[in-house]
Amino acid sequence: MSILLVIIILLLYVGPESADAVSITTVTVPDRGGWVVMWPRLGDPTWVNRIEFRCEYSISPASATPPTITWLKGVFADEDRQVIYKWSSSGEVYVHPEFAGRVSVPSRTHPTLVLTDAKFDDWGRYWCRVTNEDQSDEFGTDEESLLFWYKLGYDPPTRLSQVNLDKTPVRVAAGGTARLDCTGTSGREASILWVKGPADCTQGGSCDSYETVIHKSAVWGAGNPEPENITISPSFDGRVSLDADGSGSFTPTLTITDIRPSDSGRYWCAPDISEDYSNLGPLNRDAQSVVIIVNGPGTEPTCAGKPDGMYQHPADCAQFYTCSGGLSYGTNTCPAGLVFNQELQLCDWANNVICV
Repeated sequence: MSILLVIIILLLYVGPESADAVSITTVTVPDRGGWVVMWPRLGDPTWVNRIEFRCEYSISPASATPPTITWLKGVFADEDRQVIYKWSSSGEVYVHPEFAGRVSVPSRTHPTLVLTDAKFDDWGRYWCRVTNEDQSDEFGTDEESLLFWYKLGYDPPTRLSQVNLDKTPVRVAAGGTARLDCTGTSGREASILWVKGPADCTQGGSCDSYETVIHKSAVWGAGNPEPENITISPSFDGRVSLDADGSGSFTPTLTITDIRPSDSGRYWCAPDISEDYSNLGPLNRDAQSVVIIVNGPGTEPTCAGKPDGMYQHPADCAQFYTCSGGLSYGTNTCPAGLVFNQELQLCDWANNVICV
């Protein structure tokens, strides 16, 4: 009888909101924004031809299935990027023939890529991608990159592009406005790109299909009167804009108005300096992502009749809202990997919390 009672209580707590909850993957590459350099010292017996590309991630709420770890090399959002290492959720490992015997990922929980016997052709941009196979859509896949530079003489990368995006998930009601704060390379000389995706991230999918939301072209050369061209996807026409930078040009921060349910997904900020200014070409473009979750009618919490305090958000237990005097004082998000424990009034590990 007591077992039956426990089951009934669990069924009461685990309602439709929990079943439909979105699990969000967030990837962090600690050395992102600069470059990792290998300077070969072929005559030095103490030199070890080995380098590590670090990567960390969180999945919130956590998944029972191991994620797929993929390391890629190449240009962001390019379908021709090389998959150099892939550790599938099923346990299968693929290594590109050019890297056979030279790359490994010792840990799935801390998927650092180890490269040995490096050579000049290995230079380029490396991407750490993590896919939650239980949420194999835009929410479940994230990646970040770093630049690997195989140094021969004094030839450092020039005019490295920068991107720093607030990756806190953005929750917005249908019809509302979302502002995605991104700083980095900007102005007339910047090519500012925002895309949404990726699509088809199942184990057999390419996971490199994106929709261009907005793209501002770069104008090269001081005093060049050529106008900056801005291209906007038809599905976002009249609803997206870039912040002005105070000099008549733009910054990468994006605003989306009249939010629609179809706008839910992952958005990538990818500003790049004009290729005329850098010896990296298209490899100079870095990118970071943030997710937008669109609340349907009736999902916004209310504080009417509730005592003062903090409450778990009904649509996402990783978020909580504050009530005082019957009024709501905004929604906050727990740090990656944690959910809100309403009983203890704090962010806690997911296995200690029931999503109400």
